[in-house]
Amino acid sequence: MLKWLAVFFAFLPCVVFAQQTDGKKAPSNDKFILEAFNKADEYMNTGHYDSAQVWLNNIYQTVSYRRPSLFSYFLTSRQAEVYYYNNLHDLGLLEAYKAENIAKVLKDSLLLSDAYNFIGLFNLSKNRLGQAEKYFKLGLKFAIQPPYKKQYIELSKPHHIYGNLAETFEKSNMPDSAIHYCRLAIKKARQIGSDRGEATGTLNLGMAFILKHNVDSAFKYFEQSRQYATGGNDFDVELTSYGGLANCASLSENKTQAFTQLGKGFALLKEFPETNNFYLSMFLDDAVKIYRKYNHAAALIKTLELRSAIQKATYDASNTQIQSLLLAGLKNEKTIFGLELSESQNKQSLANTRLYIAMLVLLLIVIAFIAYRYYALQRLKLANVRSKISQDLHDEVGATLSGIVMYSYITKEQIKNAEPVAVNNSLDIIKDNAAEMVAKLNDIVWAVNPVEDELSALIARLKEYAIQLAAVKHIKVTFNYDAAIDGLKLPMETRKNVYLICKEAVNNSIKYSEGTLLTIKIAVLDKHLYIDIEDNGKGFLAEVANKGNGLQNMRNRAAEINGALTINSSAGTRISLVCKIT
Repeated sequence: MLKWLAVFFAFLPCVVFAQQTDGKKAPSNDKFILEAFNKADEYMNTGHYDSAQVWLNNIYQTVSYRRPSLFSYFLTSRQAEVYYYNNLHDLGLLEAYKAENIAKVLKDSLLLSDAYNFIGLFNLSKNRLGQAEKYFKLGLKFAIQPPYKKQYIELSKPHHIYGNLAETFEKSNMPDSAIHYCRLAIKKARQIGSDRGEATGTLNLGMAFILKHNVDSAFKYFEQSRQYATGGNDFDVELTSYGGLANCASLSENKTQAFTQLGKGFALLKEFPETNNFYLSMFLDDAVKIYRKYNHAAALIKTLELRSAIQKATYDASNTQIQSLLLAGLKNEKTIFGLELSESQNKQSLANTRLYIAMLVLLLIVIAFIAYRYYALQRLKLANVRSKISQDLHDEVGATLSGIVMYSYITKEQIKNAEPVAVNNSLDIIKDNAAEMVAKLNDIVWAVNPVEDELSALIARLKEYAIQLAAVKHIKVTFNYDAAIDGLKLPMETRKNVYLICKEAVNNSIKYSEGTLLTIKIAVLDKHLYIDIEDNGKGFLAEVANKGNGLQNMRNRAAEINGALTINSSAGTRISLVCKIT
C-alpha cells in the first residue's frame, strides 16, 4: 500500500517528519523516544525552547508522521507548546489543530482534552475569548483526573483547564464566573496533591476578587497563594502573590503595607533571579502601578529599568530561539526532500509532484529565514514594514498555496479511483498555480532586496517585463527616461508600490488595449518621480473597468506612498503617477 505525504505550507516554516534514506525504515525505539520527550520537557520547563527543539527534531527522525500514533500526538503537542512560548501563535494553532485530528483518529479522550486545551490557549493569547471559552469547555468534557496509563507522558489536567477558563472570564471582565472556575481548579488540584495547582488557583481567585473590588477576600487568597507557593518552592507564583498583596494594600490606601509587600517580592527576586518571565512581568506591572500612584520616583525608575532590562533580555533570547527553530525547520525539510527524491525511482509521476512541492517548501523556508534575519536587525521603526510584507505574502501567495493543497488532495483521490485523465488535468492546474506563485514570490523578493533599491534597477525590471509580455502580441515598446536617475535610490515601500502599479498598467495595456505601441516615460524633477504609461489602443469605459480589482489596487498602492494617480482613456489609455522621493 502506497504511503502518502501531506504537506502543510506557512510564512514561517513548520517542522515536519524525517525518515531515513536509501529505502531503510527508521527503527522504532520507544525508550529513546520517551527519553527524548523527557529531555524536551525539562528544557521547556526552564525556558530553553531552542534546546527543547533539538530533542523534538531527534524524535521527528524516529516517529512516523504519516500514521497517527500516541508518539506523533505528543510530538505535535510539544511542537505547539514550543511555538506558544515563542509567541508564534499562528503556527502553534495549526499544530494544535493537527493534534486534535490525531486525537480524533486515535479516539483518545485524554488526548482530545489536551488538544482542546492547547487550542483554547492559543485563542486566549490572540484575545479570541469566545473561541477560547468554547475549546476549554470542550476539553473539560473529556478531562479526567490522574493517574493515567504508563504510555502517557505529561498531559493537561482538569485543574489546568479550569484555571485557563477562569483566566478567560477574568479577561472578559466576568469575575463571578472566574471565581466559580477558580474554585473548581483549586478543588481538582487539591484532589491530586498539586501544590502548584493550588497556588496558581488561589492566585487567580485573588485576581478575580480584585475585579469585584472585594479587597479583603482578594488579600485572603493572595496570602493563601503565597503560603502554597512557599511550601512548594514555586517562587514565581510566590513573587506574583506579593504583587497581589501589595495591590490590595494600595487599594486600601495602606502605603506602608504596599511598599512592604513589594519589598518582600524584590528580596525574593534577588534570591531567585531565574524566575518565570510571565509571573515576573505581572509582579513588576503591579510594582510600577503602585510606585507611580504614590509618586515614589526613585523606586519607580529602578523598577522601570529592571522591567526594561528583562524585556530586552527576553526579546534577545526569543530572537535566538526563533532563529534556531527556523534553522531546525530548514534541516528537517531538507531531509524530507531527500526522502521524496529517493522514492521517485519507483513512482515517477507521484514523486515528481512531491519533488516540486518540496522545492517550493524549501524556497519558502529560505525566504522566510532570510527575511526574518534581515528585519530582526533593523531598528524598531521598520516594524510596520515587516507587517506589510507579511500581509503581501498572505494576500499574494495564500490563495495559490490553498489551491495547490486542495488539488493535491483531489489528485490523491483521483489516483485511488484510477482516473488518469483527471489526474493529468489536476497536475496541470497544480503546475500553473505553482508557476504563478513563483512569479509573485519573485516580485516580493525583489521588492525587499536592498541591492535593487536604485531607480535604475526598477526601470530595468519593468523594461524586461514589458518587452517580454509585449512580444507575444507584437506590440512595440518604447522607454524614455532621464540620465539623472542613475544612482537615485527609492525607499523599499515606494519602490515596491511603484513597480506593481507600473506592472499592472503594462499588463492591462498589452492584454486589453489592442494597440500597437506602448510608451513608458520616466522623469525626476524637484524630488518627485513622474511616470507616464500610454498606449494607442481602444481605451476602456470607466464604469466597466471599475468593476474589477486592478484599477482599485493601483489607486490603493498610490495612496500608500502618498502619490497621485490619474487615468485618462479618451483616446488610447494614459496612466500617470507622481510621487515624492524621500
